[in-house]
Amino acid sequence: MIYDTLNNLPNYLGVSDNLDTVIEYIMARDITTLPAGRTRIDGEKAVVTVSTVTPLTSDKALFQRHDNHITLETDLDGSELFEVSLAELTPTKPTDEAADTTVGTAGTSIAGMLCEGRFALYLAGEPYKSGLKAQGCGKLKKAVFSIELDPDEEDETEE
Repeated sequence: MIYDTLNNLPNYLGVSDNLDTVIEYIMARDITTLPAGRTRIDGEKAVVTVSTVTPLTSDKALFQRHDNHITLETDLDGSELFEVSLAELTPTKPTDEAADTTVGTAGTSIAGMLCEGRFALYLAGEPYKSGLKAQGCGKLKKAVFSIELDPDEEDETEE
């Protein structure tokens, strides 16, 4: 996971082509004005979903994991807590292959607070919870960027 300010996003250019597309998209506009719902940035390789959510307490939320995507989240209005686990995820139901999402339980290793101007980047295979209730905070508006992993360059040259 990477936890930083949106001002530092350009420092992560070069990590991944699809992440670069998202970073350039974020830096080129006022993301607080993004429309609610799902917006394609680069086909299905990079999409953003803007929604207003009611945060849950940690004991009511499950960890989630994406094996073929990285997820960048930022709050547009309000604040939330998040948790990331270094432990293995124990699924509570079968993986939703179409959504590349597995949910379940895992030991918490780190917790933090997300708010306007900050982002969390959850890596593929990393169990995390987000949208958790922060003291004194109600509903929040957030942007969740789903970013496909870049194709493996070795696989491309073998085809």
